[in-house]
Amino acid sequence: MSSTHHNWERLVEHAEFSPRDTSEGVVFRDKMWLSNAYHHGNVLVRDLWNSTDGIHWSQVSDDTPYDGYSEMVVFEDRLFAVKGSVWVSDDGERWTKILDETPFGMTGYGELIVYKGKMWQIGPGPEVWSSTDGQHWDCATDAAACGDRRSSATMLFDDKLWRIAGNSEQENSPVEKGYPNFTTYNDVWCSTDGAEWTQVLEHAPWAPRMWCRGRAYAGALWLIGGFDNANHTNLGDVWYTHDGITWTEFISDPDARWIHSDHDSGGTNGTGTDEDDVLYAQRFDLPALMPGYATVTVQMNYAADDRLQSFAFGDDLGSLGISTAC
Repeated sequence: MSSTHHNWERLVEHAEFSPRDTSEGVVFRDKMWLSNAYHHGNVLVRDLWNSTDGIHWSQVSDDTPYDGYSEMVVFEDRLFAVKGSVWVSDDGERWTKILDETPFGMTGYGELIVYKGKMWQIGPGPEVWSSTDGQHWDCATDAAACGDRRSSATMLFDDKLWRIAGNSEQENSPVEKGYPNFTTYNDVWCSTDGAEWTQVLEHAPWAPRMWCRGRAYAGALWLIGGFDNANHTNLGDVWYTHDGITWTEFISDPDARWIHSDHDSGGTNGTGTDEDDVLYAQRFDLPALMPGYATVTVQMNYAADDRLQSFAFGDDLGSLGISTAC
């Protein structure tokens, strides 16, 4: 196991939508969309929001017509909402039901993903279904090798389907402290056809978990957070891998200042380099060497594989500034 120290930038502390759980997110027509919410007490909120920058959010609907907590995906330039039924929209505002009842029904904690010209419903459980239109669904397998799995991180990476972690509805030994009838996993699976699944790694270096999120980003496969059922605690860790086998922890560093990409400045992170795969930037404030001299700021820009892309340094008075690409 290895680790790298980076950080996150908070864009907004209190967005226009309410605090929530079990929402579904998707990018459609150059906007981020956030669908539905679970509120404490098993309350379903049927809202839909979108944003062009992650800071300012607009409410599109307060009464979405599709099934609550539907999986959302963009397929053939249309937005699909899939669960017990299938709905489709050309703009996210007007919705049409195209299927009254899906073969996999009103189950929860599966994932919908686009792969090889089809929509794939992966789980919950051992079933995998695919469709080219949202109306007709084919069962690729009803007995996936990873078993009766749900609440996994599911994503597309390296032209394969990946299913990571999750839980099965069976008691573990010793019994897990959260939900005692669940067993959670820290394994990694992949498939090229949705039917045959290969276990890439049985025990990853991160804790077994469920309700985690996965994303392919900057040439890597990312695992974000989740719920540690064995210890009854939420997780805030982040890990990434390039092959599903070797994982690196992405550790937030509270002692450094961080910035985001500023493509309008003519370069990545405003440093003058034209690299487009910078994932994070780190700034250190070094104390002045002598009284009366300014504090020196050093900025290091890294790619997802931890390659140093560029660096820059200057004083806080602006009298010195040097930048170079590596």
